[in-house]
Amino acid sequence: MTTLLPWCFLFPLPFLVLNVFGFPKKPGAASFVGPLAILAAALVWLLGDRQTVSVVHEGWIPFLPDSAFRLSVDGLAAVMLAVVGGVASCVFVYAIAYMKEDERAHRFFAFLDFFVAAMCLLVVAGNLTVLLAGWTAVGIASFLLISFWWQRGEPLQAGFLALGANAIGDAALLVAAVAMPVGAGALDSLATTAPHATGGATLIALCLVIAACAKSAQGPLWFWLPAAMAGPTPVSALIHAATMVAAGVYLLVRVSPLLALTPEIMTVVVVTGLSTALLGGLASLWQTNFKRGIAYSTASQLGWMFVAVGVGAPFAAFFHLVTHAAFKAMLFLSAGTIIHAAHHEEDIRKMGGLRKHLKGAHAFFLIGSLCLIGTPFLSGSFSKDAILEAAQHHGAPWVSWALMVGALVTGAYAGRLYFGLFHGVEGSASKHAHEHAGHLGGFDLPLIPLAVGAVVLGYFEAGTHLLSTLVGKSVLHAAEAGAEVHIMPTALGLGAFALGAAGFVVVGRWLAQRPEKGLPVPGGLLAGTLVSELKVLPQGVAAIHSGRVGRYLLITMLGVAVVGGLTLRTPSAALPQRAGEAPPRPKKERGAKDIAPRIREGVKKQPRIRPTSPFGAPVDGPPRPQKPRPEPGAQP
Repeated sequence: MTTLLPWCFLFPLPFLVLNVFGFPKKPGAASFVGPLAILAAALVWLLGDRQTVSVVHEGWIPFLPDSAFRLSVDGLAAVMLAVVGGVASCVFVYAIAYMKEDERAHRFFAFLDFFVAAMCLLVVAGNLTVLLAGWTAVGIASFLLISFWWQRGEPLQAGFLALGANAIGDAALLVAAVAMPVGAGALDSLATTAPHATGGATLIALCLVIAACAKSAQGPLWFWLPAAMAGPTPVSALIHAATMVAAGVYLLVRVSPLLALTPEIMTVVVVTGLSTALLGGLASLWQTNFKRGIAYSTASQLGWMFVAVGVGAPFAAFFHLVTHAAFKAMLFLSAGTIIHAAHHEEDIRKMGGLRKHLKGAHAFFLIGSLCLIGTPFLSGSFSKDAILEAAQHHGAPWVSWALMVGALVTGAYAGRLYFGLFHGVEGSASKHAHEHAGHLGGFDLPLIPLAVGAVVLGYFEAGTHLLSTLVGKSVLHAAEAGAEVHIMPTALGLGAFALGAAGFVVVGRWLAQRPEKGLPVPGGLLAGTLVSELKVLPQGVAAIHSGRVGRYLLITMLGVAVVGGLTLRTPSAALPQRAGEAPPRPKKERGAKDIAPRIREGVKKQPRIRPTSPFGAPVDGPPRPQKPRPEPGAQP
């Protein structure tokens, strides 16, 4: 089973084929087997000897500098696969009930199978070439799922916007792949090989950070995530809470040794994550669509993870990724229960008083909210505490204080959603939920494992160091990064929880009691200008994808030309030799004594060794004398 884990991206493909042909009769009845098999294979690897498994096939894509098809599974990849498989299994079961009445449910599950396969390929990628394939495939799958209800108009535009924003990250990752030296690109050795690349380690690190920002909705590319809520709710739970948006964080954790070589890029990561953590939380406070409010929360929490990577604590970022996957997926699926009960109404102003009508959704939403604000002894508190401690340990107290402000904002938007949905006066949509509550029992079953994970996942590290042991040497350990996790909360952790609880009970309740159930929507010329400036580049790319075929082909041709030019450049300086690799065989130099015997044997002409240009093209020596051409009209 352990040798099969690198090929886990193939597990969902048979069920994709079945869904394409409309089997079985009940849509999705067999699709959950794929992610469940991924979870089982990952657990077998983690419970075994945990030896790194690698697969290498040379010459896969010849036009890239590193043409090998390289797969690799270590502790970091195995834990990530367990997260993807576990969350996807719950979402698949939930989607069977959620998409029951949809006419194209088989197509929906085929798209889900494709997404899980692409996400697993991304996780097990051993070099930049395979990572680029998985990275792009995940973006395409995201577009297909976001725009699944394309007839409504808004989902299609949201899908194009997500595709355009992610195309920027794909381009950055492609530049990193073609800038690497020939034969280099393995992710486990980027810290050694990237300094020899075109542009050095700084360029490669910057490209990877841009790719991560696009995928994890950070910085100027963060706004596509709330727009993606136009898709079905199971898509929001799977892609935009636990898996795809976490891919950017996973990449930065994977290449953290490379980032450590570039302090200026680490600063960029901190500033980007911190600004998104604060601005994303504030943006959630005036969202009338409560699913988008949760989406802004996701962007904010991903900002916390970016900050952890930027201050030199990648393990704390990965720990928060694991805990956040459980309780944020649970929040999204609880929201799906409410939306389904309210006949697909998502306006929080039409909600209220749902606590007595949807008791299961209320319990799960409350548990997820308490994890979100860092309630002690729940999983979210342990991972948030680790990030705050890491910021203090690495001499960045201003970062930890800014995150404390973020904790207050987190409590405010979590409390606003909770009290606005489940307390107060009943809205017009709440009556519909009451009438149809008896049909919603099947929605609660797949949320139980997520609720258990939201409570206990923190103890996989707190007091046990189990997660550190499973990850092994793939990531700098928590103790080495100053983010060691203890069962008892630290002073910083208690302070963050106090601020979060105050925001939840005081600010959140007050906002939920306002007529608009939140802050008024900002307006004015300045606000509109700022938003337009942030969206202009991704919207332009999205417009190219949405029908401007001529421009798309032109940009594609220019991109191919750039890639071709980079691949023809002069090979970089000799790379450091890998451990266990045989040294290159020296070429035999030919002198006069070697050539003379061949001349005596009758060889008339020795082939001339021609010098090459920096791009590999042959360059001739001095020009040969040319015969004078006769004048026009002269006799021959």
